[in-house]
Amino acid sequence: MNMTAVDRTIRVLCAEVRRNDRGIRDWNLRTEEELLHEACVCMFSSQMVFEVAEAAAEQIRDRGLLRVSRYKGSGAEYEQCLRAALSEPLAIERDGKVQHVRPRFRNRLASLLATTLTTMRDQGQSLRKILFSAGSAREAREILVKQVWGFGPKQASLFLRRVGYSAQLAVLDTHILDYLRLARGIDPKPSALSRLPSYEQIEAEFQRVAADFGHSVGCVDLAMWVTMRVAKREAIW
Repeated sequence: MNMTAVDRTIRVLCAEVRRNDRGIRDWNLRTEEELLHEACVCMFSSQMVFEVAEAAAEQIRDRGLLRVSRYKGSGAEYEQCLRAALSEPLAIERDGKVQHVRPRFRNRLASLLATTLTTMRDQGQSLRKILFSAGSAREAREILVKQVWGFGPKQASLFLRRVGYSAQLAVLDTHILDYLRLARGIDPKPSALSRLPSYEQIEAEFQRVAADFGHSVGCVDLAMWVTMRVAKREAIW
């Protein structure tokens, strides 16, 4: 892969990302249901391609399953409702064509989400309370990893970015790791990234990369993700 061309594309996309970032809503203004929807997108994206994860989260939201009143009863009954919603085909547009797919690991995802919401309910906790109580983005991430089943450091970082809480945390997915390997010779084991201390070590390396580009971590991360994803899809290696 021509890394000079890759870096040039990343710089161009960073400017576009910065323009689009102005439209991100303040997390303080989001309802609990809206925060839960974003959490679903992040949780699901660890098990399926991003477009399918978004569609699955929207389907659950559209069924009203993210309203607080819906998970006040039996956890088992709520999980069954989630499983039923995730079992329905999702309409995904790819290359101008609409395809109908069913989410992978839907039983596991329904269990993770139901366990998260019923546990937070029983503890008098919520995503809004977690975000308000945290003293920093790193602390918020640490709490989310502990409180949200299915959240590792990557998913928690993505959630905090998507809701507008912080743009200084790296989302170290496979596309970002491929860049670090090709451009910087950094090749961590995937298992290491499930542990927060190891994740933060690689994140520190990425922060130096972002500084070289002259943009925030979140800006460079997203621009790099798009660039590498397209490059791999089109086999520009």
